[in-house]
Amino acid sequence: MATSHFFHLFLIFFLFQIIFSHSQQLSASQSQTLLRLQQILEYPPLLSSWTRHASFCNLPYSPSLSLSCSSAGQIIRLSILGDGHQAALSSNFSSDSLFTTLSRLSSLSSLSLVSLGIWGPLPSKIKRLSSLKELNLSSNHFNGTVPDLKSMAFLSTLDLGGNFLGPEFPSLANHIETLILRNNFFRAELAREDLASLDRLQKLDLSSNQFTGPIPPLLFSFSTVQYLDLSNNKLQGALPTNLSCGTDLKFVDISRNLLVGSLPSCIRSNSSNLVVFNSWNCFSSVVDPRYQHPNSYCTKKPLAAMIPVANGNNGSKNNLTLVLGIVGGIIGGGLLIGLLLFLFLRRVKQDGEGMQILDKKINGNNSIHLPKGTPADARHMSQGVIIERLGVTPYRIFTIEELDEATNGFDSSSLISEGPQGQSFKGCLQDGSTVLVRTLKLKQKYSPQTLLQYIDVFSKLRHRHLVSILGHCISISEGNANSQAFLFLVFEKISNGTLRSHLTEWRKCEMLKWPQRVRAVIGVARGLQFLHTVTVPGLVGNGVNIENIFLDETLTSKISNYRLPVLPKNKNKKVECESPFDFGENGDFCSLQSSESGEKEDILQLGLILLEVITGKPLGTQREFDALKVQLQKSLNESADKLGTVVDPTIRNTFAHESLRRAAEICINCVSKDTKDRPSIDDVLWNLQYCVQIQDGWASNENLSTQS
Repeated sequence: MATSHFFHLFLIFFLFQIIFSHSQQLSASQSQTLLRLQQILEYPPLLSSWTRHASFCNLPYSPSLSLSCSSAGQIIRLSILGDGHQAALSSNFSSDSLFTTLSRLSSLSSLSLVSLGIWGPLPSKIKRLSSLKELNLSSNHFNGTVPDLKSMAFLSTLDLGGNFLGPEFPSLANHIETLILRNNFFRAELAREDLASLDRLQKLDLSSNQFTGPIPPLLFSFSTVQYLDLSNNKLQGALPTNLSCGTDLKFVDISRNLLVGSLPSCIRSNSSNLVVFNSWNCFSSVVDPRYQHPNSYCTKKPLAAMIPVANGNNGSKNNLTLVLGIVGGIIGGGLLIGLLLFLFLRRVKQDGEGMQILDKKINGNNSIHLPKGTPADARHMSQGVIIERLGVTPYRIFTIEELDEATNGFDSSSLISEGPQGQSFKGCLQDGSTVLVRTLKLKQKYSPQTLLQYIDVFSKLRHRHLVSILGHCISISEGNANSQAFLFLVFEKISNGTLRSHLTEWRKCEMLKWPQRVRAVIGVARGLQFLHTVTVPGLVGNGVNIENIFLDETLTSKISNYRLPVLPKNKNKKVECESPFDFGENGDFCSLQSSESGEKEDILQLGLILLEVITGKPLGTQREFDALKVQLQKSLNESADKLGTVVDPTIRNTFAHESLRRAAEICINCVSKDTKDRPSIDDVLWNLQYCVQIQDGWASNENLSTQS
């Protein structure tokens, strides 16, 4: 009897499986759409299982690829997550074709296309995906204005972070609950009318953009809002003292803006229910004024380049005034340019015969790191700066046995470099990956136990544009008298050469035309932006130069030999920073002055890299730099043909003149002798991306001309 009962249960289960399997078969048209999507995305390896005979609805789940089907044989969910190192797709790619194909998936409610190298504008036909509830297009290369999305009435989650979109805030339907626009190029004011309808917001992340103007108070008062990140923008003005905050608000980050006045009581301090970050504004009456700028910093004119907008509504009464103004401006401008040119040439002459090597060693640079008491608290790392991390190998703790095996017993044949800052060995892990192992001797007073929190900060130094730290190991060697502790840091190893080698070696330089060069510099700028904001205060004075910028196989630029964190301490009622290693300087590196000085030094070094990228000429001495700078600056004031003679011959006929001219202007500003004239890292990024947009438009027109 029991056997018969078991048989019937088995038969029912078997029939259920057949019915369920049949219901999960994808329609032929939907299968064809997926294969077309695979072709448009240029056959990424993670879609290798997509074939004409694949059972798409029954493919095994993976974190990087998942797909769900309805009982009617329609795709309702599609998620494709790249490895975080994907370069932009080829010039044959079309974002218009991509969304035309996706619109055939009419039942799609959730779509994620992350870190796939997708580039180009977001076409208005994205609105055809009218059934979408979740849309994630983060960490790609989309640019231009976000189309009007009000017709996407069901959309509740939108993530466009890590692209090049802007400048206007997007127009959205009022069902949005999660909106992520971080790390883009939005520059408009946050208008109340754009936000008032978004009263269902739970999470809003606008960090690492260029938003300006005051913060609309209603953002804090939405009854549903829980997470609000507005950090690293250009937001100005004072918040109302009687600001009302929603009862569900749990996280607020308004750091690194231009805000003044006093903090409203509802976001004045952290509590068990609310985490607040407000550093690097100009607030008064804060708990720790060391991490605020002086009031004058927040009232100065921003350096970002502004694109003039023509106004065709002026009446004829203004025409005469306009003509007279233009004539007067030309005359006055000519006199001013002549005077400035005279003073500049005089100053260049006075600089004389000095010979100074420009490539600086890391040893002598200042560094600004973590505030007292919070060296490893993850809450102090703004979510707005945790960008472009997809695909980075998970951080781990290694054993000394693993590293001993990887480096062949730390044999001299594996030694890459040796100096005051320790030794570096090439290693090969058991999974076959090549790494670089750096050995650092700890000071006697630091035991492994006292460093646990401090070492945790290394797990934060992971970014697409850094040679990232993969893990660490602490080992203690027992000697006759005293034991000695060592810290081993394991870095990813980039074997494709440096940026300089790609500019000077003839086999490699053919790979770096103007579009690739400007994107490489953007990568360096993004890496610096991350270092400057990953902790409070940030890691600055990183000694970047073109020799320690590596390019991987996809030509993604990565900064190596950047600053390592130090330990803050109190000394004579003064906060100083101390390195736990046997090398390094101690001193007042935690001050605001040192932080700003280090940021400006990084901007200078970025300008030197851009100068070599444009001209193709290595910079050795101060005289060579001065001569090249004058030559580039003079060419900007002359004809387009003159600027073309200054650039590297390898990239001629591959650039739009306006794109190159804008990059040259950025370069001149970055290498200004007066640090006050150097732009911020955010301004540099915005302008460089504008160069890319100009270049992309020029390339599209060239392709159309060729096809016609």
